[in-house]
Amino acid sequence: MRQLEGFLRSIGAGYEVPEEDVVRINNKRFAASPALRASMTRRDRLIYAGRFLGRTKNVWEPSAILLREVAGQSAARKAWVDDQAAWLFVCGRDVFTERITRIDPEAAEGTNYLVMLGDDCLGYGRLQTVDGKLILRNLFDIGDFLRREKWREE
Repeated sequence: MRQLEGFLRSIGAGYEVPEEDVVRINNKRFAASPALRASMTRRDRLIYAGRFLGRTKNVWEPSAILLREVAGQSAARKAWVDDQAAWLFVCGRDVFTERITRIDPEAAEGTNYLVMLGDDCLGYGRLQTVDGKLILRNLFDIGDFLRREKWREE
């Protein structure tokens, strides 16, 4: 729960999930309604319950569902990118500041931002200086799930 709260603070979101609504299944966290939690009798066999918030690896890895909910808040830090940068970001690439169309609030190195294309949240990243250039380093994007899939040739 602390890692989830730390992630939300890192992007400036005021979004809160009541601790009593969070269900832990292995390294994953879900937001479950009281009715759903009451119907859970054997938690040892659960693999999914409610809205997927994310999972804990070495750091918190948010879900696309959580990012979409947080992006709806005006308090969250956001960086909007153009179409080409959006595609590259979803493919796991970093974004050069020339491709960032708007940052709200002001850009600050070392700060995490939600990466947006219009009203859609593509993931989040951190502004860093690399080789003298300011870039938005990709920390998580919605294409991650597809990259983790193992494709087989038939």
